[in-house]
Order: sequence, then structure tokens, then C-alpha cells
Amino acid sequence: MSTINRVVIVVALLALMALLTAVCVLPHIILTNVGQWLVDLGRYFNGVQPAWRMVLGLLLALFLNIVILFLIFLEVRPAHRRFIRVQQVTGGMATISTDSITQQVTYKLDPIPGVLKVSPRINAKGDKVRAVVDVEVAAGSDVPDLATRLMEAVKTVLADSLGLQVYGQPEVRIKVASSPTPVVKKPQPKPGKPAPEAPRQTPPELPRQVPPELPAEVPPPLPVDEDR
Repeated sequence: MSTINRVVIVVALLALMALLTAVCVLPHIILTNVGQWLVDLGRYFNGVQPAWRMVLGLLLALFLNIVILFLIFLEVRPAHRRFIRVQQVTGGMATISTDSITQQVTYKLDPIPGVLKVSPRINAKGDKVRAVVDVEVAAGSDVPDLATRLMEAVKTVLADSLGLQVYGQPEVRIKVASSPTPVVKKPQPKPGKPAPEAPRQTPPELPRQVPPELPAEVPPPLPVDEDR
């Protein structure tokens, strides 16, 4: 609401600055025109039937009153506390931010098997803390057992680890993730029978080349008696 207040105040001051400047510089023109416009507006509404004038006036007043009441509610409603007092502290006062509490709860719940996503919301109830945790779990999880483990983990981190007083019981909102779409396996083609192997063609045997026979050595002739 502080941001809205700043914006509204700045816009109103700028508009007031422009209006006062115009009135101070050109009072005879501005006031004359404004007066003439108000007179014409009064004559217009005077010419409208009383029943319609009453209905339109009530609707316009109702709308403006609702807007003003809404702005008043935003202004006076209790501000959201960003720090919560740590109870288990002696010798002084210590506070912890709600952002730190949210991070600690997320850090504690994330490692639990089956947990996919954790979204804690921490609110202050006086000096106590109220926790609402949205958890997304995997399909097929044991929801009752998992919810018990989650609530015990939230109590442990808030009361034991951070030393806070828990307001009531922690609320765990579980959302089960949708199961993945089953993958349809395509039938694998059956291996066909191997085709019969073609007979191997042996190359024709080449005729063996027989080396030519050498002529046998003729023994020398025996000496004849005349030669003796």
C-alpha cells in the first residue's frame, strides 16, 4: 500500500500544481470557464427527469464510495510482517525474516523422495508462525505416508531448527503430478531366414604344362676290331 500511496500523492500534487499555476496566471479565463461549465452542467441535470437523475446519482455515488472504502481498507489493514520473533532465545530478542523461513522449509522438504516441487507460504500470527505448504509429488506416491513425513519435517524445521512457535498445525497441500504417457513400443521386425548361399564357382583348372623330355644320352659306340 505504501507504493500506491506514493503514486497517488505524487499524481495529486502534480495535478494541483498545474491547476494552481493556471488559476494564478489566468484567473479571469479559468474561473469564467469553470463557472460557465458548472452552470451548463446544472442546466443539463435540471432538464433530466427526476427519476433518472436520482438513479444515476445513486449509482455514481455508490461507485465512488466503494472505491474510497477500498482505499481506506488498504490503508488501515495490518501490514504483512516480514520478521518473526525467535522464541528460544535468552538474553535479548532475535527475529528472522519470512523469506529465510521459506528457504529453510524448501531446503528441508526438497530431498524427501517423491517430492518434485515445494512452495511454502509463511504468515505471522502474533508471535507465532503459520505455514501453508504446496507440494507437488510424483505419480504413484503413497500420499498419506508422504503427507505425514512432510508435516513432521515442517514442524521440525520451524520449531527445532529455527526456534519458532507454530500456530496450529502446518497445512500441506499435495498435488500429484500426472503420470507420464506410456510409450508404445513398435514391434521389431522378426529376423528373416538367411538366404541360401550360392554355390561357389571354382575356377577351371589350367592344364599342367609338362616340361619336354630331354633326349636320353646315347652311350658312345664300342671300339671295333679294326680300330684296336
